[in-house]
Amino acid sequence: MTDILIRNVPAELKRQIEERARGHKRSLSHEIMALLRRGLVQAAPAEREEQEEGLGDLLARTFPKQHNYDDFVLPSRDDPERPPPTFD
Repeated sequence: MTDILIRNVPAELKRQIEERARGHKRSLSHEIMALLRRGLVQAAPAEREEQEEGLGDLLARTFPKQHNYDDFVLPSRDDPERPPPTFD
């Protein structure tokens, strides 16, 4: 393991961490590691949301711009210009 030195920690913050450490029956170092781990786990989903591309983004990039619209509209069955089906 390696060490980290944090300078200029406000006295009130240090007191709060020491109080939490006593409440959890941990050393100050172990309490700070637990707080850092929890902070990283909670921050991870937010970072993923910003970085991950969704399926909609992927599809929008895959197809030409003229095909990017909200609704997929099938031709009407009653369209007079639609050729009749062939069953050959």
